[in-house]
Amino acid sequence: MRFIVWENVYMRKAAYYWKTLFFILILVFCVKELIIRVDQNTKKLAIAVSNYILASNNPYRIYINLDEQLMYVFKNEELYKTYPVSGGKINSPSPVGDWIIIEKGTWGDGFGGAWMGLNVPWGKYGIHGTRQPWAIGRQNVSGGCIRMNNNDANELYKFIPHGTKVKIVFENQPFRNLKDGDFGSDVYQVQKALKYLNYFHDWCNGKYGHSTKKAVMAYQKDVKLAVTGIVNISTWEKLMRQYNEALLE
Repeated sequence: MRFIVWENVYMRKAAYYWKTLFFILILVFCVKELIIRVDQNTKKLAIAVSNYILASNNPYRIYINLDEQLMYVFKNEELYKTYPVSGGKINSPSPVGDWIIIEKGTWGDGFGGAWMGLNVPWGKYGIHGTRQPWAIGRQNVSGGCIRMNNNDANELYKFIPHGTKVKIVFENQPFRNLKDGDFGSDVYQVQKALKYLNYFHDWCNGKYGHSTKKAVMAYQKDVKLAVTGIVNISTWEKLMRQYNEALLE
């Protein structure tokens, strides 16, 4: 009698565990399907940068000159397309430097239906359309992204693949004093210089935080400048001159 009771208890427990396992498997399947559907509906594709750094079969590269407010698209090292663009304002400059397109999405409204994201470490920057077409090719008025006419952005989106190299230059970019809380290519350049000169010992991420301010103050003290923790034009010119001289040694 006891054996029968024990057997019934065992069977009930086994049935409970199997039902629980079945429920968990169904739940996992449903969540997976939901994620796939959401991803398909948003049409947003993001792939790790490392997957593209060594890619050699991409014939395209993009060169953006914000002095001219023009984008040059090269295919197999020959000029393929030219587009007018608009870059960032003085207080929200575009990320000058060499980047890679790591993300594509058909974003609407203010992005004109086309978004191509860059691997900038200090924020979310990309190439996209705009609701302010009158500024394209005339003024740098964005929050840092590269704006294009919507038709041009959608055309570019169709043939430019993930992993495309993008170079942004701005030789006559207005100078701004750099302080705690700022971010951008100029902050990144300061960090690189301070790191090379053995003042900055953190990761160069383009964000002006406590460690960057501390390094700036140490440098200002050593070179007999006012110790403010703010990179003004005097600190910038002296730091860059010393950095460039050190690179030549």
